[in-house]
Amino acid sequence: MLKCTCFCVNYLKTQSTFLSNQTNVIVQQTRNTFILKRKYPPRLHKKYEKTVRLKHKHFIYELVENTNIKKQKMIDVILLETMKDWGVKGQMIQVPSIKGYETLILPKLATYATPENIEKYVIKDALIKQDVFGYSSQFVERTMTLLSQCYLRIRMSLDVPWTIEKWHIRTSFRCIGFIVPEDAITLPEKTISGPDMSIENREFYVTVKINNREEVKVRCKIHHYTSDPERMIIYDKPVYQLSNIAIFPEDQPILDSLPKHRLYKQEISDVIDD
Repeated sequence: MLKCTCFCVNYLKTQSTFLSNQTNVIVQQTRNTFILKRKYPPRLHKKYEKTVRLKHKHFIYELVENTNIKKQKMIDVILLETMKDWGVKGQMIQVPSIKGYETLILPKLATYATPENIEKYVIKDALIKQDVFGYSSQFVERTMTLLSQCYLRIRMSLDVPWTIEKWHIRTSFRCIGFIVPEDAITLPEKTISGPDMSIENREFYVTVKINNREEVKVRCKIHHYTSDPERMIIYDKPVYQLSNIAIFPEDQPILDSLPKHRLYKQEISDVIDD
């Protein structure tokens, strides 16, 4: 057993020497901590008593915690530069500790929110914030991007007469994970009524106001729904791949100017790469 152990130690020494002589090998320290405990703790020995030799079972360990998958704690940092999806210069944000250190602190794009740095870098005056930030909130720009790329499917009855109202739009937003109050929604000036198969899969847009300040146009598609399987309308393509034809011809330029769905962009790039 001892000979085998010595052989393994010598082999590892030769391998480490071999690797250290290579110029194309990068040796970099990483933080990988595993907290273990013995499954069978050894018996404690008294003072001046001969140490008991450990058996094989004493080297069996149970995993207590893996710090690599541990949830990162949040830290406060102050941005030193304006960056998209993060914020503007002089803004204090909360980020995961490791991600903030690697992405913001090391490149010197942000600094820790110490009392001295808060006094030095943070913009506190509300009027200056409004002029510098440009948006009413740090999340507004991201929200506007998501809403402008959205294809909001408005499911309306194929059997019961209807007219598009704000609560239809609010319900459709809720189906895709957005909570939008009715007073923040502006409908088209012309009414849209049905059932009318001539406007099936046709588009119109609504305007959503965020924080009573910013406005963004959202694309909506009419889809007639019925519980009758024989009359049910089913498309073999995702909604963002269907034709983009406006219900009102004068709205066509505005709908064409709206960004495409993010999955549509990804599929186009994949086709170009192939």
